[in-house]
Amino acid sequence: MRRENEFLYSKLAQILREQIMSGYIKPGQFLLSENELCKFYGMSRTSVRKALEQLAYEGLIVKKVGQGTIVSPDLTIPAAQEKTTLRILATAPSHFVDSGMPYLIEQFQQTHPDVEIKVLGFPAFDFSESILFSGEQGIYPDLILGTDRQFAEMTEKHMFLDLLPYFSDSFAGLYPRLLEAFQTDKKLVAAPATFSTVYLAYNSSLFEKHGVTLPDGEWSTEDFIAASKRLTADTDGDGITDQFGFSLATSFGRWPVLALQNGVRFDASTQREDVLRTLQFLHEILYKHRCASLYPFTRLLNSEAFVLGKAAMILTTAIELAGLRRLNLSFEPKVAPLPFGHKKATQLVANLFLIPETAPHKQLAVEFLQTMYDPQIQKRIGQEARFISVFPEINEQLWSQPYLESLNITKKKMEEAYFSFELFDNYALIEELEAEMEMFWCGMESAASFTDKLMSIIRRK
Repeated sequence: MRRENEFLYSKLAQILREQIMSGYIKPGQFLLSENELCKFYGMSRTSVRKALEQLAYEGLIVKKVGQGTIVSPDLTIPAAQEKTTLRILATAPSHFVDSGMPYLIEQFQQTHPDVEIKVLGFPAFDFSESILFSGEQGIYPDLILGTDRQFAEMTEKHMFLDLLPYFSDSFAGLYPRLLEAFQTDKKLVAAPATFSTVYLAYNSSLFEKHGVTLPDGEWSTEDFIAASKRLTADTDGDGITDQFGFSLATSFGRWPVLALQNGVRFDASTQREDVLRTLQFLHEILYKHRCASLYPFTRLLNSEAFVLGKAAMILTTAIELAGLRRLNLSFEPKVAPLPFGHKKATQLVANLFLIPETAPHKQLAVEFLQTMYDPQIQKRIGQEARFISVFPEINEQLWSQPYLESLNITKKKMEEAYFSFELFDNYALIEELEAEMEMFWCGMESAASFTDKLMSIIRRK
């Protein structure tokens, strides 16, 4: 995908450019190797090399044969301007930084024209370590923007400001589930910027092309399988299936939705037959009916098949779709109710702001978040970028009740939505689980065999 590759390499170039110009990576210091950049930012070697070529063309970096790439030793960093700088350290790449942050910055600077905002991106892979290292480099952030997973992995939560005293009025209007998930010891150190359930998106043009009835609130697991089979095809007549009804990520951030819908809670209440039913269903759609394909969840944009019209349905989030829309999709994704089991349950993801206790400009950081919670800016981000608001009232103004029901974000359904860290509070177990599933995903380990492994991992929580 040429458009996506251009988006990725230019995004990485901007992230590295900001790190260099902020002084995080100093003249003469080495950048991460190409392999590390690929791994940490989830990008292909082609995108990484194009990003480095762009920075070399700008004179910011120099390649040392056999050694790596360094920041140009002759580079002079411009002196800081007179303006006060509000510094935000953000996970990178980030759909919210790309598609939501510009609205916040624009609105904030209307009331704070004398404040310059700098956003410095760090790779999601070692986000916490990068934040600690920034302090060693003399870079102290006023705000940190991360994900729910990064929040869960932070062990030093006492190093962040308790936000409850500053936002008691605003927080009163948030979804209670969001406050519950990020509140510890009667303190709230993370302010949700946006969130999303994991839901089923579909390409209605493919349904119409193949004469398949569009999903509605009454469709069942059997309807889903029947639709997926009819939407799976050899479109160019070469004898190889190149379009699938469903595309599924192998990440723990996606497939557990099917388990949750079957009553699996990944805790002591979990019944073996519920796990087995989930895993048998996955093997059936992948290898019996052959109406689903797999993709690795390792990049900023993980849905090439869906974007290209090669997959009719996909589990995704509003945050991911905001990134896909930046590629000028040829269709508008629609949302279908999750049909995988008898429970109306799903997963949650979120982007969160934190204010470090060491923030040089705490009051400005608080005012930036107050801007974010302004109902008008929340509504604008929802209308123009299609992010889900943290306020039920805003979502009810923007979207119909059936749409919100399909997303599972009505107040009642939110009670059955879980962040990954609520299912497994130890991410080492999640990583172990993902590694153990490789043979299962290949169809080389039976559902029954892997059920026993998963039950063993659950018992060790």
